[in-house]
Amino acid sequence: MSIAYRKVKRSVIKPDHTQSEAWLMQQVNPSLVNFENFVKECVLSQGVAAAQVKGIAAAMSDRLSHYLALGHGVRIDGIGTLKPVFNASSAESPEQLDAQCVRSVKVRFYPHKEFQKMLNRMEFEDVEVLDEEE
Repeated sequence: MSIAYRKVKRSVIKPDHTQSEAWLMQQVNPSLVNFENFVKECVLSQGVAAAQVKGIAAAMSDRLSHYLALGHGVRIDGIGTLKPVFNASSAESPEQLDAQCVRSVKVRFYPHKEFQKMLNRMEFEDVEVLDEEE
């Protein structure tokens, strides 16, 4: 199990606000596993019907959306916890703070400890060696 990367030369801004060039690792993203193939893998590993897997996935998606919309975090054993979070503008007084100050809403993912262990064991593979002159 590995994550592929390539080496790229980029312009970076240093803490002293000067600009220089540096080599960075850039993840090479493989194609996504589509839902149908994911369902097939679940069917093969668990011996249940595809319709059951799709139904459970739809129900979980519906309930996950419901609880996140209410502001609750949701823990999924073996996978992790999803929590709604937001970024908001500051104000000079508490009276100026309201929902209009919210700039973005996201879902934060906290992996389950076993899932995190798997991530910590990930290997990295250089898929392209670039000449420094490029």
